[in-house]
Amino acid sequence: RDHRMTMRRARKAVTVLSTLVFVSLSIITRRGSKNVVDRYTFDHPPNQTSWHPPLHGYRQLDERNGENNETTKLLEHFYMHIPKTGGWNVFYGIENLTKKLYGKDRPRACNIWTRPLYDRDKWCIFCFAHTKYTKLAHRTYTMIRNPRDHVISQYFHCAESKEHYYTAKFMPSLDEWLEAWVLALDNETKAEENEKFKCYDPRNKQTSFVYSHLANDEKKDLETLDKRFEVIAPFERMDTSICVIFIQFSGRVPDECVCASEREKNRNRNSELVDHGVKHHGSSFVTTAEQDGMIAKITTEDVMLHKYTNQLFEKKLKETEEVYGITVC
Repeated sequence: RDHRMTMRRARKAVTVLSTLVFVSLSIITRRGSKNVVDRYTFDHPPNQTSWHPPLHGYRQLDERNGENNETTKLLEHFYMHIPKTGGWNVFYGIENLTKKLYGKDRPRACNIWTRPLYDRDKWCIFCFAHTKYTKLAHRTYTMIRNPRDHVISQYFHCAESKEHYYTAKFMPSLDEWLEAWVLALDNETKAEENEKFKCYDPRNKQTSFVYSHLANDEKKDLETLDKRFEVIAPFERMDTSICVIFIQFSGRVPDECVCASEREKNRNRNSELVDHGVKHHGSSFVTTAEQDGMIAKITTEDVMLHKYTNQLFEKKLKETEEVYGITVC
């Protein structure tokens, strides 16, 4: 009996001790998380040796209801990652530059894929997500790819990539896939039938992330895009695009982004190409004239969006170079 009493008391003691340890660690973790957030949460930039968002204080917004409340998390910088437009390259490029400039104590980017924007860690200052444009972000960035290359990349990602190995068996030939989506242009019943491919819907995919449809008015479309995005950059100028995004994001200019003498020789500085294990790539795959014709039919708005992107990026690049007195590589 005495032995049983002793064992019972010992178990109670262990339970109490475990609870105390858990509570203590929770308090420490919460304080640590708060410090990480507070360190980068201010209305005025500190000295040049530490991280600062250029002349912008953080706003607190809740995606679930669009209102300020005590449950909200910071959403200052949002990268709208359109699938197959080099988003992972941009993510790693931003991470590499912040590591070089700030070391361990740096602003952190996070990639939450398809999760809701509010479902992210408190330490995440720059949020990357496969989420369509939202007004809830203070500053939004994105990248637009040549529509022809973009469609080809979507196809081979589903047919060859490691991440989508389970979809390969559902994928028809490239010609059959393109034909199916051309038939679905004005036929949502056909579009639903195409879900059997377990792949992307390539019909003006990029435009669908930016907004539902272009206004077919160049001046109005340019004004809308310029208002919505801090930087909208072309995939085809990956390194320069990463530099401009980083400068606008951080307010600092990395040496790697400046065209000058020896610096320019190291051009593999910002991005590491992420190929997802795909053998065929949009930019190098040789298509037939018939395939190009089908791609053109399903990307009419994306073609215009890509044109507008190049115009707006040239404008942003020029502004950045004038403000900082540099030439961006």
